[in-house]
Amino acid sequence: MSLTVLPEARPGVARDALLPCQTADPELFFAESPHQLQTAKTLCQQCPIRTECLTEALQRAEPWGVWGGEVVVNGAVVEHKRARGRPPKQAAA
Repeated sequence: MSLTVLPEARPGVARDALLPCQTADPELFFAESPHQLQTAKTLCQQCPIRTECLTEALQRAEPWGVWGGEVVVNGAVVEHKRARGRPPKQAAA
């Protein structure tokens, strides 16, 4: 699997800069595990194109993944991604 090098997004950011999404396992940014998603978000924190990444992902209405250090589901930023499967039953109040 070949990753595309992003064009220069800001003055002073090298075209061939090693971005976290290009050096880490790409599956990490589309994981189901909350722990893995948090790891991906942490990797994004120091990315020089983080703001542009998130803005463009929201414009494209990305269906899921970590973009610009945020979890995106159905084209919108969510605080926490719901885990797969049925939610646990809660006792009636």
